Amino acid sequence: MKPKKSLSLFVSLVLLLSACAQTPADSGENASDNSAAAVIPSAAESPAEEETEAAPEEDRTQFDPKLESVDFGGADFTALYNSGSEVEPNKDFTAEELNGEIVNDAKYNRGVALSEKYNVSFHYQNGGGDGTVASSVTNSVSAGDNAYQTVDLNAQYCVQLGSKGALLQIRDMPVIDMEAPYWNSLMLEGSSISGKNFFVFSDINIHAYGATPCMIFNKVVHENFGLPDLYEIVLNGGWTFDRACEMISAVTGDLDGDGAITKDDRLGLIANNFCVDCFISGTGYPLITKDEADLPVINVYTEEMADIMNGIKRVCSEQTGTFLVDRTSTATEAREYWTERAITEDRALFWVGNIKCVERMRTSESDFGVVPMPKASDAQANYAIHVQANVGSMLCFPLTVSANGDMVGRIMEDMAYLSFRDVMPAYMDVCINGKVIRDEESLACLELIRSSYYCDLGFMCQQMGINILNTMRDYVTNNKEDYMSSLKGQQKVWNKSVEKIAKNFVDNP
Repeated sequence: MKPKKSLSLFVSLVLLLSACAQTPADSGENASDNSAAAVIPSAAESPAEEETEAAPEEDRTQFDPKLESVDFGGADFTALYNSGSEVEPNKDFTAEELNGEIVNDAKYNRGVALSEKYNVSFHYQNGGGDGTVASSVTNSVSAGDNAYQTVDLNAQYCVQLGSKGALLQIRDMPVIDMEAPYWNSLMLEGSSISGKNFFVFSDINIHAYGATPCMIFNKVVHENFGLPDLYEIVLNGGWTFDRACEMISAVTGDLDGDGAITKDDRLGLIANNFCVDCFISGTGYPLITKDEADLPVINVYTEEMADIMNGIKRVCSEQTGTFLVDRTSTATEAREYWTERAITEDRALFWVGNIKCVERMRTSESDFGVVPMPKASDAQANYAIHVQANVGSMLCFPLTVSANGDMVGRIMEDMAYLSFRDVMPAYMDVCINGKVIRDEESLACLELIRSSYYCDLGFMCQQMGINILNTMRDYVTNNKEDYMSSLKGQQKVWNKSVEKIAKNFVDNP
């Protein structure tokens, strides 16, 4: 299945960038063989004195599906969603009343508009953790009670539910138009197994968008050490593991003189071991490929992957100057707040996080910027980023939805459109456009990140006996030697698991 239109997330930032990005120009010898350099010009190529005419505002109403009103007689429409975490709660649906906060109010008005158009009663049900939500869906389908019309769930659990035959295939949902820009057709191509898709990513899913990995850098620290222009490096396609290591090493220092680097010292990079997933994602290397029958194949026992993992291990090593908090503590306080404090206190150069981490920087007095995850090397043609399947939420539909598919399809199509028209722009305005992101170059980098999405089942099968990411985190965190030997014990288990997954998808209708 081929992507049919531009990604909805790509579209979401076009308006914001149109006024600040110059027309792409040849940036020298790198431009001919590096598409990243050709997408967005370096800030150095855009003279500050030159005034540019602002591009006209995008008319998103042109994508209105123009569905007619249908009276569904006050029927209940229940959206079951996972709670997310204390640090990153799922707010895709919830908006109890108007409160003047533009994202909340956009979601609230979306619900009112749909309720009036279709005469339905919306219920947004917090189902708790992902496992609990998955169990609720399985039980509902088994009972045939049609309790939930849509489910917002971690993609790892969506794959699990799809393999059990508990979900309706996306292609069997009536009305929904996957060619529309508010649905992410890339997710369908990357996540299919045996030609079947059971979940999708849309502009409704701001929780998933917020999980997009990135690197936050402290401009004060960067300037104090006289480091090369990071934006110019990134936008010219030269942001790699090697360049990251150079900058990290230049900054790290023992502030208190105790002879050890701790969370309170000056740090080149601070992160929790989620950063391993992010670095892998940035290389674009597929942990699972697919054969000619669209069935998954494990792809981690290769010399190329060994080189990538050893590169990540070098970036994350104490010798380079990285402080990986999991080597000291795995408590939430350490994993989430040691990292943020180091950046906001002007003691760390880099923090590997996601867009929600950027959002958390809204109150920071320290100046910062945002760049993509680095390439593995100069040989890598383009930047890449994976939709973080283990953090955000995707949309799926219980098998029982087929009983009232027309109602569900109409409402979800209009909800996705209204999210594209109103909710996502509001989210972008609050989180990025002048409220958090403080320079045009960071906006350009965010555009580069979001135009670099790909989808890999290797990030989606963690709940089905293929714990690749946990194994990779362990390899880096504990500085293990000999990549191939460290995975040897897993090879047989993972191959059996992927065969089982393939069989389940082939056998289920």
